[in-house]
Amino acid sequence: MSAIVAQPEDHLARGYEALASGDWPGAREAFGSAVSAVDSPEALDGLGRALWWLREERDAVVYRERAYAGFRRDGELARAARIALWLAREYALAFGNDAAAGGWLARAERLLRDVAPGAEQGWLDLARSERTRDSEESARLAFAALDVAVAAADTDLELRALAQVGFAEVAGGKIDEGLEHLDEAMAAATSGEPASLDTFADVCCTLMLACERAGDAERPQQWSHVLEEFVRRYDHVTLLAFCRTCCADVFAANGRVDAAEEELVAAIRELTEAGQRSRCVHPATRLAGIRVLQGRFDEAEQLLTGFEDDPDATRVVVAMRVARGEARTAEALLVRRLDEIGWTNLLAAPLLEQLVQARLADDHVPEARDAAEMLAAIAGPSGRERVDAAAALARGRVASAAGDADAVNILQRAVNGFARLGLRLEAAQARLELARALAGQSPPGAIETARHARNELEALGASREADAAAALMRSLGARGRAGPRSLGSLSRRETEVLRLLGEGLSNREIAGRLFISPKTAEHHVGRIYGKLGLKSRGEAAAYAVRSLGAE
Repeated sequence: MSAIVAQPEDHLARGYEALASGDWPGAREAFGSAVSAVDSPEALDGLGRALWWLREERDAVVYRERAYAGFRRDGELARAARIALWLAREYALAFGNDAAAGGWLARAERLLRDVAPGAEQGWLDLARSERTRDSEESARLAFAALDVAVAAADTDLELRALAQVGFAEVAGGKIDEGLEHLDEAMAAATSGEPASLDTFADVCCTLMLACERAGDAERPQQWSHVLEEFVRRYDHVTLLAFCRTCCADVFAANGRVDAAEEELVAAIRELTEAGQRSRCVHPATRLAGIRVLQGRFDEAEQLLTGFEDDPDATRVVVAMRVARGEARTAEALLVRRLDEIGWTNLLAAPLLEQLVQARLADDHVPEARDAAEMLAAIAGPSGRERVDAAAALARGRVASAAGDADAVNILQRAVNGFARLGLRLEAAQARLELARALAGQSPPGAIETARHARNELEALGASREADAAAALMRSLGARGRAGPRSLGSLSRRETEVLRLLGEGLSNREIAGRLFISPKTAEHHVGRIYGKLGLKSRGEAAAYAVRSLGAE
């Protein structure tokens, strides 16, 4: 009895089922088998889509270009136009090739002249919206795409257009309206409404980028729990593989800083090796922010090379300048950016927070007070709790610097506000400022407050500020660190490095044992010293033998 040979349509069916469930390797295998059997445009297109999810973008482009040619040859102009629009977007976002992107967009426009009005016109409007830098025009085109989507009952187009409307509104300063539209798009995208998981990826990335522009830290944190449930539903962590930066944001929002750091390092390596651009916020700017918190300024500066004028990197660059004692440079950067976006809208709020810090670092208390009052004026009518808490922190910092008696009460309101929102890092930073304000009034209260701040900052990987809290405790007569810190604060890789330190290995020998670079080994050793409160390799070796045992 002869074996039954699978037909091409069977492979296609398996491929589409795998795409729908997030089984990217399965989709690649199925569509690859279909291509081997019959080199059809549908099989080529499916294979290209699977390869995109597997981060093989260049091959994805090759296969989808072949699919485009096949659909065009077969007279399926609508499908060919949709692929042309995807290629235009991919060349722009992933490869930074504006000429190729413009060429594919023009090709789609020409093809659609011979296609009856329908959803494809909405996809074209969406592509035009994403390419323009005029926020009002972008919003207009996105709304046009949304209208077409509703009329055509195309849920994927509807949600992508809704997300783009939100992003354009945020970019234009309409923060509340924009984020509301993005929330609606995210709610639908994570409910199973769209037919394609590509829509989930796109909406998620757009939300993260919009929140970065708006300085909204609590929204990604709130959505991170929904995202994790959505991923768990599909039993595929790779659902977040479309963008490692977004994946890192989910980890960071849940306090998993080590996991976020690993994702960002991997993202930078992959983009560098592939010669590609990031789809949303560049992972280098995110990782630089972590490095600043860790006090690793040289690495942060190196990561930020080439991003100095990127609006999404402004706050990280400023944080690094302030931390390194370059307050005037930080102030100049902030003033320039505020002049560009305006001083009185919600987009200005996170920059005004930093302007207060920069001016206080330069002992310009009256000017810092002016910036704090501007922030308070924005917070009042905004109705946004995070901006209210930030305004209280800014006012509290100024009051403390000026020796005002109500500094403690103002800073306590800031702590309470951040804590209520679940923003652990901001709450810990505000608590450290509260401890400083308490130092002159109640040293015991200041010590206890600083200890609480230190513990939280350490847990969140903010070792530079944790050290500042410990130094404050010591200055008030307490031990900044009650002996070595817990082994549980180390990541799995750091524990491996600590064990090898216990064996007396050098950084180069550790690197060889773990198949990492000597520089990476050195970084791990430095983090171990900081996390455990150790000062030398001898102390680290002794700690390793005592805590991990000898092997």
